[in-house]
Amino acid sequence: MRAFAAGEVVLCHSDLLTKHFSNLAIARSWYQPFSALGVELFFIVSGYVIAMRVGEKDTGGAFFAARVLRLIPMYWFFTSLVVLVYLVKPAWHLMGFSPDPISMAKSFLILPQQGFPILGVGWTLEHEILFYLGVALMLATVGSGRGARIGLAWLLTALGAVGLALGSPAGPVPGASTLGAAFLTHVFNPFMLAFALGWLVRELEGRRAADLALQVLPPALILLWAVWEAPSGKLMPLWRIGAAGLVFAGFILCRQALQKDSRLGRSMVLLGEASFSIYLSHWFVLSAGGKLLGGLGVPASYDVVVRLVGVALALAIGVAFYLALEKPLDRWLRPGGRLRSFRILPHGAAAAPAPIPKKPG
Repeated sequence: MRAFAAGEVVLCHSDLLTKHFSNLAIARSWYQPFSALGVELFFIVSGYVIAMRVGEKDTGGAFFAARVLRLIPMYWFFTSLVVLVYLVKPAWHLMGFSPDPISMAKSFLILPQQGFPILGVGWTLEHEILFYLGVALMLATVGSGRGARIGLAWLLTALGAVGLALGSPAGPVPGASTLGAAFLTHVFNPFMLAFALGWLVRELEGRRAADLALQVLPPALILLWAVWEAPSGKLMPLWRIGAAGLVFAGFILCRQALQKDSRLGRSMVLLGEASFSIYLSHWFVLSAGGKLLGGLGVPASYDVVVRLVGVALALAIGVAFYLALEKPLDRWLRPGGRLRSFRILPHGAAAAPAPIPKKPG
């Protein structure tokens, strides 16, 4: 699913490759309202996977530290690369980047911003961090029992519903704002509905029909209220999350078939594992490729071929970053298991038991 999401985002950004020689653009096509739907799918998957990983003995501090440590190295690497490119060639800045201290601090610390951070695609991590913070607060206060976990799903739904009712924009909106205002627009944001959906699906898997109705009714009523109160024309974030939810459901329903060992399956697993590196690196690859092609006089008729080759190249380079940098860094930063890595387990599988210490003598 992460491989599919990463590929969809890369494809939607492939306009960067062709904009200098072709008038065709996904950003102006019939698909535009659902362009980069992989972002919402990533959020749903994140809610599902984190619900699957969190155990009864996990502490809030250890969980949050492990998740931040998972994101920071590669995010800092590519953010620093943007700064370096800007210093070498200011005209190649991304997302209107300017090297002022406040923007630098907000971007490197993944603090909420109204507009884009230095690394443009990093805006989604601001929402991820807040979701992780919510899970960490749950673990630190009420634990991870069944009631607490269902309560978190309801809370996330309520936060997203308030954002929907207020007409809060789901994505970045460039413009000046205080850190407090940006924080509130991130907390009360429709994207919280995506995290809630993934989390709730995981929590309700295998439950009886009576339990399902009882646990789904409160968030459903909250969502109906938000739809009723939402300003006219401001429901697109909900439709996007709904569309991503249908894709998510399709993968869940086909899980048994997708788990079969095959060359295609192993390739998709690798792309899924490399999805973070693909997501962070693809803008560089596509933007640089577009600038190169723009000076070569490529005919407009080559648009589709260029897109397919460019997307394949961006995926391959992302995998290379994963194998050469992200994976070794992740292992190096957790020597001896000092911080739990929260590895993904197959559905229904249990974590391997800790070895029993030998008795003295």
